[in-house]
Amino acid sequence: MQDFSHGLARTAVSARIKSREYSPKTTSTRWLQARRFVLALFATFMLSLAPTRAANDEPPKKTLFLPKSPRAAAYVLSRLSNKELIEAPRGEFVYIALLERKGLDRKYRIEALEGLAKTRNTDTLTELLKGIQDLDAKGDEAELVLRDLAALLLQIRTGDLAARRTDLEKLASEPQLALTRQLGYAALITADASADKIWQTAEADPAKLADLVLSVPLIRDAGLRSSLYPKLQPLLHKADPAEVRRAAITAIAAVPGHDAETFDTLAGLVKSATERAAAVAGLQQIPRKSWPKEQPESLIDSLIAYLKNVPVDQRTEPDAANAFQFATDLTSLLPPEKARTAGKTLRSLGASVFVIHTIPEQMLYDKTLIAVEPGKPMEIILKNDDAMQHNLVVVKPGATEEIGQAAEKMAPQPDAFLRLYVPDSPKVLFATRLLDPGQQTKLAFTAPTDPGEYPYLCSYPGHWRRMVGTLAVVNDVENYLASHAEQKMTEWKLDDLAVDLAKAYTSVNPAAGKGFFTKLACAQCHKVGNEGYAYGPDLTDVFKRYNSNRADILHQILDPSLKIDERYRNYQFELKNGDEAFGMIVKEDADSVTIQTGPSDALIQTLKKSELKERQPQKSSLMPIGLLNTLSKEQIFDLLAYLESGGSVQTYTHQH
Repeated sequence: MQDFSHGLARTAVSARIKSREYSPKTTSTRWLQARRFVLALFATFMLSLAPTRAANDEPPKKTLFLPKSPRAAAYVLSRLSNKELIEAPRGEFVYIALLERKGLDRKYRIEALEGLAKTRNTDTLTELLKGIQDLDAKGDEAELVLRDLAALLLQIRTGDLAARRTDLEKLASEPQLALTRQLGYAALITADASADKIWQTAEADPAKLADLVLSVPLIRDAGLRSSLYPKLQPLLHKADPAEVRRAAITAIAAVPGHDAETFDTLAGLVKSATERAAAVAGLQQIPRKSWPKEQPESLIDSLIAYLKNVPVDQRTEPDAANAFQFATDLTSLLPPEKARTAGKTLRSLGASVFVIHTIPEQMLYDKTLIAVEPGKPMEIILKNDDAMQHNLVVVKPGATEEIGQAAEKMAPQPDAFLRLYVPDSPKVLFATRLLDPGQQTKLAFTAPTDPGEYPYLCSYPGHWRRMVGTLAVVNDVENYLASHAEQKMTEWKLDDLAVDLAKAYTSVNPAAGKGFFTKLACAQCHKVGNEGYAYGPDLTDVFKRYNSNRADILHQILDPSLKIDERYRNYQFELKNGDEAFGMIVKEDADSVTIQTGPSDALIQTLKKSELKERQPQKSSLMPIGLLNTLSKEQIFDLLAYLESGGSVQTYTHQH
């Protein structure tokens, strides 16, 4: 079998299914006969799934009778739930359904491609390209699955992509969906390891150039994206054609290494009301740490002036909502009094749309506090900028731990709304689906009528202890926010703390440090004394192991990948069926390897070595960076004191 992390090397003639043409009769008799036939066919199919027991009481094998017509078979399969489709006996029509169905894990797409290649005597790259073309023909409704297949295509080796250049050129020019054409261009750039050749062929045609420019964010190689900055930057200043400039504004925010210059350019466009919507969206993609502190006041004033001219009933539309949220985010760069004034002005505009991003590699939401009046319609737009899957679940006050622990015990089986790891509990009020990296979704609901602090959390196993926030439902939003400032973030460096590290220990509070050990989810992965879970290293004697060197311990916390004990190194496993698994090795013998994929006993699984293709040790620690960013300097020292106590807070306090 072939897999997608190493590309698809073989090529073969593509086999196509030819749909039968039908000429339906118009008489009522023929129509009734056809309708009865379909109903009988479906009834026969459902009866074929009815469970029976053999004499030995073994579970029966499910059978599935499908018509020979691709169209009729697709109709029957469309009536199945995702779970029923996954369990259906494999065949060509089932593989097609697995490839095109929304809400399925990527491993089923890979299985479908391999099954189709074998059935049709082709190869998986041929089937992948055909699958992309077929989805394109279905229109906008297929975009979600199309993005899944795009990820598979763009991780194929450059040599294999280059061998199919003709097909990729067709993919970049012929499809009806812009996303499909952009995928074709991204694959061509990846195949060439450069945009020079394809840029020359597209720059004379504005429509083609716009598609090419919008393909840049799809490119996986950050270095390759960065190399395109000199081509994109001049397009920002060309008013004609407008579609190309809008595309460049969107694309340049995905180009690393030029954040400051890009922010200045896009901020200038916002102030001059030039492509404001695209510029605001681009600015929101730039990491917040790169936002200059010199510009926010004039930029906020410009956005407020724009929002005041937007009719009230249109202020929840995407462009206005993004502008409102960006202006609100910018207030964090202002002095406290000016921030309060600007915030009050923005809230008076009446928009109740909150855009929440996930922070890459930190397992945090970028907003930990949002406030709204009781019973008021509101929207949360969740954008997953991280490399991990995340969701957002709003629960009743005090239910964070109960829902988080319930989610950890759940199997990865979607519910009726295609949501993973969302417990069936009355304490779950609202929830998004689980987002893959780069995806976003909107959660629209009416705020609870009872005032209170409603937690929101990521319910993916292991995330809920750290990835949390508060939806405050209050009668007076202004007074509440004035007395409940959002959690301040500081990107601590060792040099920021080293000078005070020794003298600070004259006034530390290890009992408070114990609270931070739990709040920061350290206890989710580490033990200190009798507290915590032994997923990562036991920290009871960490000071002994580091010869009581507080600076070295702090350095390791700030940079978790500085030194990784081999016992706790994460591995990527590639299976022969194309699937992947990530985890720490907890046990290994001649036939199998047992791994743990997260801080829960439910996340331990055993892989047969006969099913493994290879394993790769990971250079990065599983521990998130920025763990201390929500703490003050004094709180960090309290946490260190608790670690030094080895869990014996009273004994430590007495000795010091």
